[in-house]
Amino acid sequence: MILSSFITTLVQDGQVTIAAVVNPFSSDDLADANNLLLEYYRNDLTDMPGQAPGFDADAAMWAAQFVYRAAQLIMLRHIDENGVYQLLPLYDIATQPDAVYSADLCLRYLPDLLSLAKGLAPADPLVKRITQIAAQWPFSSTGMNILPDIPVNVITSHPSLLQAYTDRIIASKDAARCSEPMVMTTVKASLGNYADLLWPGFHDSFRD
Repeated sequence: MILSSFITTLVQDGQVTIAAVVNPFSSDDLADANNLLLEYYRNDLTDMPGQAPGFDADAAMWAAQFVYRAAQLIMLRHIDENGVYQLLPLYDIATQPDAVYSADLCLRYLPDLLSLAKGLAPADPLVKRITQIAAQWPFSSTGMNILPDIPVNVITSHPSLLQAYTDRIIASKDAARCSEPMVMTTVKASLGNYADLLWPGFHDSFRD
C-alpha cells in the first residue's frame, strides 16, 4: 500500500514515505488511495470559505501520484529525462473548480517539493516538470515565484476558490499574483483596514 500510506503520512504528519524502487501501484492500493483522498476532501471542507467545490476523483488521484513520484525522483537520481516525464505525466488543464480543489489536496505540497529539489540544477527535468505543474495549477502554487501560464478564471469565477486563493496570496505576500484585476480587488477587500499588519508595504507596492 505504497500510495495510500504516502497520503496518510503526508496529510497527518507532513512527512513522506517512499519506496526505493519504482513499481506500479496495485489496484488495491489505488482504491485505498481514492478512499483516503475522499476522506481527506471531506475533512478539508471545513477549512474552505463558503461552499467549496465538489470532489473530482481523477484529478485528486493524478495529483497524489504526481506528488509521490516527484518525491521519489528527488531521491532516485539515476532516472533519465524520458523516465522523469513518463513518471510525471501532465494532466488536462483544469476547467472546473472541482478539479482545481481536488488536485490541490496534494498539489498544495508543490512548494515543499520544489524546496526539497532546491539542490538540483534549474534545468534538471524534475525541477522543470515541477515548475511546469506549478504554472498550470496556480491555486496550489502561490508563494513559489512562478507565474501562472493559464488564465485563472476557473478560480476567480468560484467564490470559495477565489477567497481561498486570496488568503494564500496574502499569507505568502505573492504580489505578482495580484496582477489579475479581480484578484487584486479581493485582496484589497480581504486586507481591509489591516493591510499594514497583514501585508506590510502592500499599499506602497500597489500605489495607484
